[in-house]
Amino acid sequence: MALTDVQVVRWANERSRTIADKMAALYYALVAYQNDYAAEGIAAKIVAAGAGETVADGSDTDGRPRITGTTLQNFNAVVAQMKTAFDATVAGVGSAATVTINQIQINGSPR
Repeated sequence: MALTDVQVVRWANERSRTIADKMAALYYALVAYQNDYAAEGIAAKIVAAGAGETVADGSDTDGRPRITGTTLQNFNAVVAQMKTAFDATVAGVGSAATVTINQIQINGSPR
């Protein structure tokens, strides 16, 4: 028997599907970031230039916070941790969180 309660249907469509779309989009952005970071040799380039050095991205004159190579290395570690969390098996639910997210999302990623 289908769930027809108006509040449940609304919750599924307006809350669950929209956040699942965002989560799926984030997951695939994390994957792409990791792939590009590795393919472009960013880690080695940061080490070669000096990880403690400031990234010359114009932030010193336009008001954005300055970042260093170390900041980028730390951010890459955060990206890896987030992807690992998405890939983890969820206690009581089973397979990776991305399986559940992809069962709900409709616009967040390729199928």
